[in-house]
Amino acid sequence: MNTSLDCTNIVGQACAITFQGNASNNRQQDAFFFIDDYYQERLGVTAVKSISPPFCLAVSDGVASSNHSQYCSKAVVKSIKSLIDRQQPLNAINIHNVISETKHSAKRYGAAATLAMLEVKSEQGGIQGKITHVGDSRVYRLTSGSSQWECLTRDQNLLNDLIDEQIQAEGRQAQMSDYNQAGMAGMLYGITECFSLSTKDGFNAEAPQSEVTTIEIDTGDSLVICTDGIHDLVPSDEWGLIDEHTDLQKWLLALKTQVYQSEGNAYDNGTAIVVRFD
Repeated sequence: MNTSLDCTNIVGQACAITFQGNASNNRQQDAFFFIDDYYQERLGVTAVKSISPPFCLAVSDGVASSNHSQYCSKAVVKSIKSLIDRQQPLNAINIHNVISETKHSAKRYGAAATLAMLEVKSEQGGIQGKITHVGDSRVYRLTSGSSQWECLTRDQNLLNDLIDEQIQAEGRQAQMSDYNQAGMAGMLYGITECFSLSTKDGFNAEAPQSEVTTIEIDTGDSLVICTDGIHDLVPSDEWGLIDEHTDLQKWLLALKTQVYQSEGNAYDNGTAIVVRFD
């Protein structure tokens, strides 16, 4: 049985990696927020940082089918920093509002991006993680002693909407294992929710519908926040496991190697953040 963390002395270890890969458009459309700042780099891996709650980790993936999407993903993570600096709540509506209040070039209107965000706080003597999710970037968890990564987010796409309809028709409760199926027709993976660059009264002014999950975090838990350039090319059952001895930077570099050696040969940008709670 896992032991709840003592929030008075909890220390997490976190590390992030990002790479442009072999994207056909030769653009880096991923961006990420790491502890206290936002980044958008063609290639880079951070040092392993020790962190204590409260903190935030997030990735955003520009939707390739929209023009100038790299500007939207950067706007998403920049908005997270803005909200933290203003001490305002981190949620999809507030992120959308910050984006809408910012002046953007009209030619970039309609640029779209996803979000997977983990906000960690001390709550009632323990540690809680709030996951806010828009689109098809994901959050995974590996509990202490487990041999399998668990996906904690449901992709917001056409396929999962159809699965929801089927489950409702069958009158049963949905399980996470029902979702995020691979090997289906490509058009079914089109996302149904995203952020977009706009003004309050302009193009696509409505905030996306986010999915929010709260989890209890225990000693030995590890979490990964990543874009689809990671999980589409290397399924989580092929990821290495993590324990208290794992070098998190080497783990991420090994994952990057797997992406390049995959059948997809890193055809997309990839970004992943890993955090382990010791």
